[in-house]
Amino acid sequence: MQKELFSPNIYILVSVVIFVMFAGLSCRSTDIEFLAKTSLIPAYSDKIPGLDSPHDRRNLIREKGIAGAKKDTPEEEREILFAQLWEEYKTSPDPNMRREAVDAMAKIPYTHKEKCMLDILRDNDAFIRMSAVEALGKIFKGENSERENIADVLINQARADEDKDVRVAAVRELGKKIVDPQLNKKITIALGDMLQDKVLIVKYEAMESLQKITGKDYGKDINRWTKYMQNIKGETTELPKERTWAEKLPVIHLPMIK
Repeated sequence: MQKELFSPNIYILVSVVIFVMFAGLSCRSTDIEFLAKTSLIPAYSDKIPGLDSPHDRRNLIREKGIAGAKKDTPEEEREILFAQLWEEYKTSPDPNMRREAVDAMAKIPYTHKEKCMLDILRDNDAFIRMSAVEALGKIFKGENSERENIADVLINQARADEDKDVRVAAVRELGKKIVDPQLNKKITIALGDMLQDKVLIVKYEAMESLQKITGKDYGKDINRWTKYMQNIKGETTELPKERTWAEKLPVIHLPMIK
């Protein structure tokens, strides 16, 4: 009698191996499909009830930002939430929703957030760039090894952005004092250069930020600030006098009596 080539045990073993292989592939496929479906907020064209309403869509975007900001949110879930918001920013035809998405992303602690915000700084919409500047300001204030790079980006944006409101936002974010004397000095000198800016509101905001990071109180007296900057740069050893209590009193404009 001819001997069987394969015993029943071998057939069982082979079947189990094949099943496990297909099961593994199926799981991986399911994971990919799951991430694909959950990696974006349903597009306007999907006609999902409620999401064509700006109010409901805005609420959904904000909820995702709040959920991603929670300390107990798992890292994997944060990644998905961030991906959803990034996709909304990249694909939404509505600039208001795109800005909402940027504001929501800013709330989520995510590894690649800084890189995404740098990309957003190239956006044509000034309000969206402003949101990216504010998000970078939050990263800048926190513990971050790339802090100097962010400072350079904010300084460049404060100097060169074509929109004055974005420039003002960047100057304001630079006015957050950090425990790094060398970097603080670099920012102080950059803000000092902006005292000569042609845009008046940029000058005023530069003085506000200088007051915060230096602790000096020269108010809106540009001459005192200019002299202070000369001292910082080593051009003079003198420091201007800080404002007296009388100078700090608010100016009250009385109505003219005829």
